[in-house]
Amino acid sequence: MGLATITAPMRIIERILYHRKIKKTEIKTDPVFVIGHYRTGTTYLMTLLAMDKDRGYVSNLEGYAPHFFLSFPKITKTLIDMSLPDIRPMDNVPMGAEEPTEEEYSIGAMSKYGYYNGFIFPRNFDQYTRYLNFEGLPKDLEKWKKVYYYFVQKMTLKYEGRQMIFKNPTNNYRIPHILEMFPNAKFIHTYRNPYEVYPSTYKFFEEVFAIYTLQTWDDEKMKLDILRNYKSLYEHLERDIKLIPKGNIVHLKYEEFIEEPMKHIDRIYSELGLELKEEYRENMRKYAETQKREYKPNKHRITDDVIERVNKYWSDYRDHWGYEKLEPSTK
Repeated sequence: MGLATITAPMRIIERILYHRKIKKTEIKTDPVFVIGHYRTGTTYLMTLLAMDKDRGYVSNLEGYAPHFFLSFPKITKTLIDMSLPDIRPMDNVPMGAEEPTEEEYSIGAMSKYGYYNGFIFPRNFDQYTRYLNFEGLPKDLEKWKKVYYYFVQKMTLKYEGRQMIFKNPTNNYRIPHILEMFPNAKFIHTYRNPYEVYPSTYKFFEEVFAIYTLQTWDDEKMKLDILRNYKSLYEHLERDIKLIPKGNIVHLKYEEFIEEPMKHIDRIYSELGLELKEEYRENMRKYAETQKREYKPNKHRITDDVIERVNKYWSDYRDHWGYEKLEPSTK
C-alpha cells in the first residue's frame, strides 16, 4: 500500500508525458515471440536473445513497473532491485531489473487480464485461466488486445523503433490474436521431455506461490492444473500453428539447445531471416560458454507418480515430439 502511494504520482506523470507519444508510435517490424511451456528453456534462450542490441526485450524493469519505467528509469531500477531476490528460487537463475521477463506481468499490472494474477489469488485461478485464450469472452478479448498493443507500442518507443522480442508461455494460447495484430510475427517454440517438464513445473509453481500468493493452494489441484494446462496449451498450439506463415516459426528441442546453444541460435536467425551482428553473437557465445561451465541446473526425480501422471495426461504430446515412453517401476 505504501509503495502504491509512492508510485501513484509517477504513473500520472508518465501518462501526461508519454501517452500521446506511445499512441503515435508505429510498429514497423512485427515482433518475435518465444513460446513454449514453462521450464523448456525459454528463459535461457531469451537471455541470449536479449544480447542482440538491434532488438528490444522486456526486462523486470518494465515487467513489474509498466506504468512509469520511461519517466523514472533510475528510481524504478532501484525499487526493482530492492524488491527482487538475487536468484529465482525455482532454478537459481539470476534476477535483477535488467534480466528478461514475461510481458504477462506487465499486462497483469495494467489490466485484469494477466494470467499470472492467478498466482496471487489461486482460488480464482480458473477465472484467470479464461484469459489465456478468451474463448467466449469477445469484449474482454478486444480490451486485452488494446492493452497488449499499447504495451508493445510503449516498448517500441523505448527501443526507438527496433524490433521487439517477447518471451511468454501464455502466448501459446493466443496465436490467432497475435497474428491479427502482427501478421508477420515470428515464433520460436521450445519443447522438452515431458517427464522433466512436469516435476520442474511443479517446483516452479510451488516456489512462485510461496512468494506471491495471498491465498492457500490445494496441492493436488495444483498438480492437476499443471497437467490440464499443458494439455490445453498443446491442443491450442497444434490447432493454431497452421495459421503461422511458412518460414515464420522455428521449433527448438531443449536437450539439443542446451548442448549446442550457438548452433541453434544461428539456426533460429537463419530460418527466421533475421540478421545478427558478429559482436552480439560473440557476446552470446561467451555467455553460453560461461553457463556451461558454471550453471548447475536442478535435478528432478522422475518418480513413479511423475511417470504415471505424464503417461495418463501427456502421452500424445510425448509421442508427437519424439520422447521415449517410460514405465513405472511398480505395478
